Amino acid sequence: MFLADTAVIFKKLSFPPRMSTSGFGVVPGRLLAYDPRFERGINPGPVGPEPFDVIRKEAAPMKHELSAELATVRDLALQAGEILLDSMGKEMRIEQKTATEFVTDVDRRVEDMLIGKIQKRFPGEAILAEESGASRGSGERTWYIDPLDGTTNYAHGYPFFSVSIACGDPAGLRFGAVFAPYLDELYLAEAGRGAMLERPVHGETRDLPKREPVSLDHALLATGFPYVRDETVDRNTGLVGDFLKARCHGVRRGGSAAIDLAHVAVGKLDGYWEWRLRPWDTAAGTLVAREAGALVTDFAGRDILIPVEHIVAAAPGLHDRMRTILAPVLAAAGGD
Repeated sequence: MFLADTAVIFKKLSFPPRMSTSGFGVVPGRLLAYDPRFERGINPGPVGPEPFDVIRKEAAPMKHELSAELATVRDLALQAGEILLDSMGKEMRIEQKTATEFVTDVDRRVEDMLIGKIQKRFPGEAILAEESGASRGSGERTWYIDPLDGTTNYAHGYPFFSVSIACGDPAGLRFGAVFAPYLDELYLAEAGRGAMLERPVHGETRDLPKREPVSLDHALLATGFPYVRDETVDRNTGLVGDFLKARCHGVRRGGSAAIDLAHVAVGKLDGYWEWRLRPWDTAAGTLVAREAGALVTDFAGRDILIPVEHIVAAAPGLHDRMRTILAPVLAAAGGD
């Protein structure tokens, strides 16, 4: 509960002790990253002081050859994920940006680390980050950083969160990474070279095949809601009903746009739409989805660099069908 006279609280998340058959070991106030030894019936022993050591020690080397730049982005994403997992369940400082939007000290710590290392590795390049805002560069490239996409989830101990890192220039998005550390899912993409999914702890890496067409009556969809609780919430709630009545398999609300886009890429979701996002929310996920053959546009179907005012991502065949449902709501909202 937030105190009326302050916008800052401290919160400690506690998790009940358990040894999960899914491969996650949890003790009160601590989170141990996925350890495949659990699936083989082996108890890896007590939780040590560094729960992410499991990923450091057991991650397999990449089987796919990456460009030097994408390899750097991969390493940065893994380092960010380490901080997120290690800090989950501990005391954290939570500040309210607005009545429903939060930032934690973990967001800031991860962002500071990423900016510092990007500036050292790619000096003079522009950066647009969620907490720090924009820093101008001397070249044409811009980095888009969301250190913790799904902050509200993270603050509540809900394990659907990610780090999102992308780089683009006037010609388009060049490379990006979305890492959901609790899920052990690292999505990587480079323009023109496709997308891949690495599961660092599992020791698995595979290229993402191009999405095949999907019909709406066989589709699982996802959406999100803006922090500002105004008429857009009503519009989107209505759209949830419209898609359900159109007989899709269901509509999910995960709380991380980057993961939703990556899940459209990998086929866990077939379509996704949302209003009022920001470039750092969608940049990396947009590239991953496009490189996997999904269509990512605004509601009007425009193939813009990074859709933010409204975005729809879907498998071929489904994208147009979703847009026909979205179009009248967009028109009623005065959009184009």
